Amino acid sequence: MLFCRLMPTVFLLSATMLVSPVLAAAPEPAHVLHHKGGPVEQAGSGRVDSEAYLRGIVAVRLGDDLEAAQAFRTALLADPANMDLLRQAFVRSVMVGDPQAVELARVVDKTPQDRSVISALVLGDDAAVRGAWPEAVQYYHRAGADPMARLIMPLLLAWCQQAQGHADEAIESLLHGPGSVLMPFYTLHAGLIAQVAGQSDRAESLFEQAQKVMPGYDMLLTRSHAAWLWTHGQQDKARAVIRKLVETDSILGLAGPALQANIARYPVTSAREGIARAYVLTAFLLRQQAREQAQQGPGGEGSALNLFQFNEAARLMLGFALAMDPTLVDARLMLAEIQDDEQHFAAARETLVRVPPQDPLAIVATLRLAVLETTNDHPADAIPLLQHLLEQAPGQIVIERALGNAYSQTKDWKAAIAAYTRAIDLANAQKSPDWTLLFLRGMAYHEAGDWAAAKTDTRAALAYAPDEPLLLNFLGYGMVEQHEDLAEAEQLLRKAHALDDQDAAITDSLGWVRVEQGDLAGGIPLLEKAAEQTPEDPEVNYHLGEAYWRVGRKAEAVDQWNVALGLHPSPADESLIRAALQKAGVPPTPPTGLTAPVVAPSATPVATPAPAQPAQEQGKHTP
Repeated sequence: MLFCRLMPTVFLLSATMLVSPVLAAAPEPAHVLHHKGGPVEQAGSGRVDSEAYLRGIVAVRLGDDLEAAQAFRTALLADPANMDLLRQAFVRSVMVGDPQAVELARVVDKTPQDRSVISALVLGDDAAVRGAWPEAVQYYHRAGADPMARLIMPLLLAWCQQAQGHADEAIESLLHGPGSVLMPFYTLHAGLIAQVAGQSDRAESLFEQAQKVMPGYDMLLTRSHAAWLWTHGQQDKARAVIRKLVETDSILGLAGPALQANIARYPVTSAREGIARAYVLTAFLLRQQAREQAQQGPGGEGSALNLFQFNEAARLMLGFALAMDPTLVDARLMLAEIQDDEQHFAAARETLVRVPPQDPLAIVATLRLAVLETTNDHPADAIPLLQHLLEQAPGQIVIERALGNAYSQTKDWKAAIAAYTRAIDLANAQKSPDWTLLFLRGMAYHEAGDWAAAKTDTRAALAYAPDEPLLLNFLGYGMVEQHEDLAEAEQLLRKAHALDDQDAAITDSLGWVRVEQGDLAGGIPLLEKAAEQTPEDPEVNYHLGEAYWRVGRKAEAVDQWNVALGLHPSPADESLIRAALQKAGVPPTPPTGLTAPVVAPSATPVATPAPAQPAQEQGKHTP
């Protein structure tokens, strides 16, 4: 990606006040805070409101910045000289765009050693909101010493110039300033400034120039250019520009009709809105850097901390954006994505429900909310949202798929199958068959007890994706469950294992089919490896126990079955486990903990496996 290497020094944003390790650690007594060097006494009077302080810590852990800001401000009232509390109250207030952030910034700013890029930006934004543009420039210049702020400083200053009637100087500063990889976005904002300033012809030229250098499609650029074309009598071309944008993304495609209906509306009409967009751009850059780090693989605790810092910094930038423009849906969508990634479901939900319903992207926010509800064990709340979306946008594969997933979560297999079938029919009609839809319907058929239909769908999916381990494992393991053609099942599972030998579910399936065929010496090492990789999977523990029983290791078998029983197995698996314990003639005594006993090494020698990487969805035979 273009921006993956832009911000090696973004930590400077976080180092001053974004990341307080006290909020990631177990609560200490209320008079103690932490910093990177360990616990330190708070600088203050010592009159700490412990209840409010601890409430703030919990709120941060839950991703509820609004509650955290309120709690830390309450704690600060009891000890107004406590600079640590002041910083926490200040940062969390900024993150939610709370107006009280401005007053806290003024307090922070009174002491030179406590000033930061964040306080400078807050005070600069406040001056911009008040129309005090020279004052805003002064604060922005002070923030510009920070490497991250320096990236967007040309945008902030250019919009200040435009607001003071100096559009030409603003445009020139963006187009002919120091070279930057952000030049496509500087050019776009130069076009926006020209449009806001009434320089229509120049705006068109700059929009076209930006399109030539922009890496991929940009929503802001496309909507701005389409609005220009529409208002200048080129309606057909304007509609084509929007169509081309929404065709690049099936989810964005849901907003196609609304974007067309609002095609004449410029997304940026003032300097204040332009500054808000600059902050969204910064958050986007931070997210790109976080993704780049994630793609480089796990790097231990330090890597996790860096990811946390990137997300905190991105959320802060989005807080700046929403303070400048509370209706900015682009900021809310990105913020909800970060909150969901951090598993802060309630916070993400609150962010999405506050999207203005009249915004063209509201339908996208509703779909994301429905998916969020489904993936966080609230599918019953997702279903009416998705049904309403289907009324608004019938015939959309992405909505039917999401509805099928929600019904699957509620175990309404008939409704799930119907939704997946509609999605499959739509995909076929568009001549773009999707094996994942066939797989989803196949799993629903399997859960509904129709193995024949499940097998048909899975074989059809394999015709499109013959080397997909998920499909091979699902079909092979299903055949073992049904005790049909175990030789073919083993062939399928051997192929799946060759494609992904670190997936615990596939390893378990291959071990189990060998056990079922009587090859205990070959099957047990595979089952032991699967149990080591995913010790909290009841199905894997049941299989290993059964294999141990068949070779006479009966005490170990009972141990494995009792562990499996304590891991909340499905009703079908629980029946098998209880039957096995009854066969052994012992009462079930599931352990209180969830850790499986250490698996004894098999008597059969096995090759030492290569170091395993964590496999996604380990221990599950279906996703």
